[in-house]
Amino acid sequence: MTNFRAARYARLAATASGVLAATLLAAAPAGAALGGANPASFNHVPDLRSVTFGESGPDQVAWFTFDEPLATNAINPAQFTLGGYNSAARFGSATNLPFADAASVVGTKPNTVELRWTSSSPDFDEVSYGAVNGAAVRAFNGNQPNVADSTAVTGAKGQTGTRGHTSAPDLVGVRVDESNLNANVLIFTFDQKLDSHLPLPALFSFVKASGAVVVGTGINSYSDYEVGVRFPAGPSNLVTEAKRVVVVPGAVQARNRTGLFAGLNPIGHAAVPGTSGLTALPDLVSAELGSTGGSTSITYHYDEPIKSPIAPLFYAYTATDEFVSGSNAVVNADGTSVTVNFPNPADKAQEHFVHAGQVVGGIQSANGQFGIGGGVPIGGNAGALSTGWTSAPDATSATINKSNGQVDITLDSRTNGTTFSGPDFHLLDSNGDVIAGVPTLVSLGSTGAPGPQTIRIQFLPSEVAAATAIQIDGYQAGGTLGVPFRGGLQGIDTPNSAPVVQVVSASTTAAAIAPVGTSKAALRLRVAKTQGVLPAKVRKALKPTRNAKQARANAKVLKAFAKGQYRVKKVAVKRASKAAGKKG
Repeated sequence: MTNFRAARYARLAATASGVLAATLLAAAPAGAALGGANPASFNHVPDLRSVTFGESGPDQVAWFTFDEPLATNAINPAQFTLGGYNSAARFGSATNLPFADAASVVGTKPNTVELRWTSSSPDFDEVSYGAVNGAAVRAFNGNQPNVADSTAVTGAKGQTGTRGHTSAPDLVGVRVDESNLNANVLIFTFDQKLDSHLPLPALFSFVKASGAVVVGTGINSYSDYEVGVRFPAGPSNLVTEAKRVVVVPGAVQARNRTGLFAGLNPIGHAAVPGTSGLTALPDLVSAELGSTGGSTSITYHYDEPIKSPIAPLFYAYTATDEFVSGSNAVVNADGTSVTVNFPNPADKAQEHFVHAGQVVGGIQSANGQFGIGGGVPIGGNAGALSTGWTSAPDATSATINKSNGQVDITLDSRTNGTTFSGPDFHLLDSNGDVIAGVPTLVSLGSTGAPGPQTIRIQFLPSEVAAATAIQIDGYQAGGTLGVPFRGGLQGIDTPNSAPVVQVVSASTTAAAIAPVGTSKAALRLRVAKTQGVLPAKVRKALKPTRNAKQARANAKVLKAFAKGQYRVKKVAVKRASKAAGKKG
C-alpha cells in the first residue's frame, strides 16, 4: 500500500512538475514596473510581470503574465485594462474601446491570463501599458490575491512621448493617387489608425506654387491610416500641381479615441513628394523648443522673410494632444523666424510639447501675404525629457531609509509641485500586505527644469521596518484608486497628469530595526496555504526537461521526495506477531 501511494504521488508530482516547475523556472519573465523600476516580488502572491499581444484565429488577444501559477477560478475581464500614452486613456469606457469579451488562465501557461476580443478589433498600436486591479487573480499555491499593479507592454509602439508626435493622428505624408489621375485625388497618410467616421473633405487642401489654395470636395477612399481626398475638376485645380498640403485641426480622429472631442489631429502639413514643398507664401519649414526669460518658447522658421506675427494663432501641442496658444511673439533678427512665448502653466509642461502649429493669418510675408500655416514636430518631447510610458510621472526607482523612515521615489518627469496626497502611497511588506501608515511630504522635487525628479515622503521608522515595496495609487481598470501627485500637465490636461497605479520594489539604505515591544508574531512570515503543490525546495531542484539526462535527474528528485513523505517504520516480524498474540 505504501509503495502504491508513493508511486501515485510521484506520478502526480511529475505531472505538476512538467507544468509548474517549467513555468516558474523557465518561462517566468523578468519584467519591470511601469517606469522601468524593479518590480515587487511578494511571498505566495502572483505579481504582474509582463503584457504582450497576439492573435488567436480571428480574435485578438492580450496576455497578462504573472510570476507564479494562478488559481483557475473564473476571471473577470473587466479587472484588466490596457492604456495608451495618455494615462487617463484606458480601454473599457463608453468613449473608448471595450473591455475584452472573455478572460481565462491559459492551460499551457498557468501563470498567464488571456484576454480575448471576439466582438471587436482593438487597435493595439497605441497601447503602452497594462494594469490589473487588486484581487483580479489568486495564487494557485495558497490562494493569495494579487496587488493592483501595472507594467509596460512588451514591444509597445505607443510610447508617444519620445517620438515627436501627439497621441492623435498626425499627418506624416501625402501622395498623388496615380491609379486614376482623372479622379484628381491626393492620398493623405496619418501615423495611426483612424476612427470609422468619414471626415469632411473641406478640411483638406493643397497649395500650388503660386500660393493658390485648393480645397477638397469629396472623400474618394478611406482606410486605417489613409484618406483619399478628391479635389475639384478643371485645369486650375490639378493635384499634379500641388506643392504642399494642409490638414485643418479636427479633420480626423484616432480610433482609440477617449471622448467626443479627444484624439483629434493637430494642424499638419506635408510636402508633396518630388517637389520642394515651397510656395509663394511664407511656408513653415521647422520649429524647435526653447526657454527664454523663464517662459517656454517655440521658434518657428520660414522659407522667406516674415512680419506681423499674431501670437494667439500659434500653438504648442502636447503629446496628449492638448494645445496652448501663444502669449506674445516677436520676429527675430534673421527676419525669417519668430519666437513665440507660451504662458504659465505651460512652462511646467515643456517636456510634453511635441508639435508646433500655426494657422492661417498667424504670419505675413514681407509684401503682406498671409501664410497658409501648418504644423511640424519640435524635436520629440524636448529631447525626450519625458521618456516614460505614460503622460504622467512614472516611477523609475524607490529607496527606503529604514533608519529615519524616509522614502525616495524617482520619477521620469516633473510633478506640478503642489499636489500631494499621503493616503495614496502604501508601504507593502514581503507578503504584499499593506503596512498601516500615512506619509507626510518632505519634497515634491524641483519644478524648475524638465527631466527626472525625486520626491521624498516621510513615514515612521516603525512603519518602514518590514516594508519591501511601495504602491503608488493611480488609474486602474475601474478608474482611479487615488491621485498621489500630478504631473506638469495639470494646468493644460488635468486627467492625463494623474499616474497609473504602480508597485515598485524598494532598496534600503539602512538596517531595519524592529521597534521595542514588537511581537515575534509580527516578524514571522505568513505560512503558505498549500493545495497539492510541490514544496518550494523541490520545485527549485527541478529543471526544465529538455533532454533524457535532465528527465532522469528530475525523476530522482521526485523519487527522493516521495520516499521522504511516506516512510514506513520497520518492525521485526517475530516481534509484531508476538505482540499480536498477546492482544489476542
